[in-house]
Amino acid sequence: DGHTAYMMVLAKNLIALKDHLKGSIRIIHQPAEEVSPGGAKSMIKDGALDDVDNVIGIHVMSSMPTGAIGYHYGESQTGRSDFTITFTGKGGHASMPHLSNDAIVAGSYFVTSLQTVISRRLDPFDTGSVTIGSFDGVGSFNAIKESVTLKGDVRVMKEATRKKIRQQVEQIAHGIEVMFGVHSTIDYDDNYPVLYNDPQFSKQVIQTLEAAKIPEVTQITDFGLQDPSEDFAYFAQERPSIFFYVGCMTDDGANHPHHSPDFMMNEKCLLIAAKAAGTVTITYLSD
Repeated sequence: DGHTAYMMVLAKNLIALKDHLKGSIRIIHQPAEEVSPGGAKSMIKDGALDDVDNVIGIHVMSSMPTGAIGYHYGESQTGRSDFTITFTGKGGHASMPHLSNDAIVAGSYFVTSLQTVISRRLDPFDTGSVTIGSFDGVGSFNAIKESVTLKGDVRVMKEATRKKIRQQVEQIAHGIEVMFGVHSTIDYDDNYPVLYNDPQFSKQVIQTLEAAKIPEVTQITDFGLQDPSEDFAYFAQERPSIFFYVGCMTDDGANHPHHSPDFMMNEKCLLIAAKAAGTVTITYLSD
């Protein structure tokens, strides 16, 4: 909602200046950012980037002080994959485990084995993470589960790392099948790419912001690599782009994280975001 609000302010002011600008502006309001495959992919398919040369994106950040602008050149945010895997054995009574084939035990070994993917299969200089966020093993205290379903999350900074992790997840699942005599089905979704900020275009944008000296902007700094994934990466795959960050920390200095029940933003950041995007756009078209 904050992003939509700042973009409406931006649109209103740019429309008022349109007769003085050379070229055209397209403001993209995108749905489904968080749900794979994300809204960007379908909007690109529907022509959102037709006749577009460059794309500028902004994300407000509750972990950054209001007034700060952050950026990074090149690979900037992780790519993402997720998977759902089900192990099926043979259910039975807890008093007779020899007549059953416990899917919970198989699933537990799978979770433990996954920890070796990052620690023993990736180059220590590569970035990657594998998380099991859901283990559906609910049952009775005296029943052996026939099947369990697990959901996993993968983050990478290189597409080669994405491929290697997927191969390892599938290989470990096969090993669990052999070890425990269970059957596994896996639905693996390679979705958001690594977000790449074009260095040349990004430098042009940041230099514009530094020269503008927007009164509300207190600092402009390289914010470094960011762990979360972002489907703006699809736009950046198609056109030289930059995705940068505008701080929205509350005045008391507390961090109210995104996607948490405690999320809170300093609404002063909306004007800062609009001014930043507007400054870059006007300078871009004036040049």
